[in-house]
Amino acid sequence: MDKQKKTETHKKKMDTELAVGREIQKRIVPSEFPAFPDHDEFDVYATLQPAREFGGDFYDFFLIGDDRFCFCIGNVAGKGLQAALIMSVTKTIIKSRAGDDFSPASIFTHVNEQLSAFNPASILVMLFMGILNIKTGKLVYTNAGHHAPYLKRQAGAVERLERIHGPLIGTARGMVYGEDNTALSKNDMLLLCSAGVTPAGMEGDNGYSSKRLQALFSSGEHDSPQHIVHAAISAAKKISGEADQLWDMTSLAVQFTRNPQESGGPKMELTVPNQLSENARVKTHFDTFAELYGIPDQIRLKMHVVIDELLMNIISYAYPDEDRHDIGIKVELSADRLKVSMVDDGIPFNPLGIETPDTELALEERKIGGLGIHLVRKMMDRVSYQRRIDKNVITVQKFLN
Repeated sequence: MDKQKKTETHKKKMDTELAVGREIQKRIVPSEFPAFPDHDEFDVYATLQPAREFGGDFYDFFLIGDDRFCFCIGNVAGKGLQAALIMSVTKTIIKSRAGDDFSPASIFTHVNEQLSAFNPASILVMLFMGILNIKTGKLVYTNAGHHAPYLKRQAGAVERLERIHGPLIGTARGMVYGEDNTALSKNDMLLLCSAGVTPAGMEGDNGYSSKRLQALFSSGEHDSPQHIVHAAISAAKKISGEADQLWDMTSLAVQFTRNPQESGGPKMELTVPNQLSENARVKTHFDTFAELYGIPDQIRLKMHVVIDELLMNIISYAYPDEDRHDIGIKVELSADRLKVSMVDDGIPFNPLGIETPDTELALEERKIGGLGIHLVRKMMDRVSYQRRIDKNVITVQKFLN
């Protein structure tokens, strides 16, 4: 094979790897907005504009339980299939760890340990993560060498979260990361951008400087995550002109949209064995709680139906053995909603996955099952299921008017 053919073969291979990398990148980031239409406590928006060559940017966001919102943005220092693989693995490790860990520092320490062992080519990852308590507004965050995010307060002031809490992910095993926290008030907004939007060392006409981005953010013209993300990307593209885009352009914004709940409201916690006879005891405890805190009878009676259905589902389907198992029940009351959660250690079982029955059909024509959870969905304003490590968690919420 002559030199020209070798060059062409090598180029074709590289083009294929870059195309695969871009496809992985496109599929790995969430892209449907609004992302959480049932939540009025926060808003999130993000976009990723790929470079001419695969650049390794990614972002992710997801709920941890019902009270915490986790978001992250990162960049893999590399190109092609290997970098795309590291990106995918990093995202997977983060999500699996965050399901039962509310500390970004702890999560990054774990991710670095796992990735350093898996990463023989020493491909490094710049990463920022925040975990926002969507009740209280408390934000805990860790930065592993990523571009510092901007925080805009409702009053108009913009600050940078400048502190770096450790080196890039994948540097070496044994690293321990730190974290900081801050409190968000209603309508405070956080903006995260990749190096492609604010290139380090390119503060002149060739790049969109941090000062320009900060001025754009503080102008007050962009009052939602979607607006500021589009404005940041558009401004960066305008400055770069017609030149080929050498870096991915990625931006993510999160806004806290409720008044912080300063302290936890009334709670009731109860642990019962997996026996149907316990339903009556749970409802008696709930009635006492409802009377004490003035929960309306209409909501109390709906909760009776919901408690019956959820406990029956857990006891009937979660346990393949005849052993005793404990079911944890928590009732939480806040200013605007009532929340009931049930936790069991049974096999993975999502009652929300049951097909919704067609109530238009005659009884003899309907499929068996699904009617009870259908009633729960109708009676409650929010119903969610999560599998947390080895636990099933089902949560219902009813808004209080």
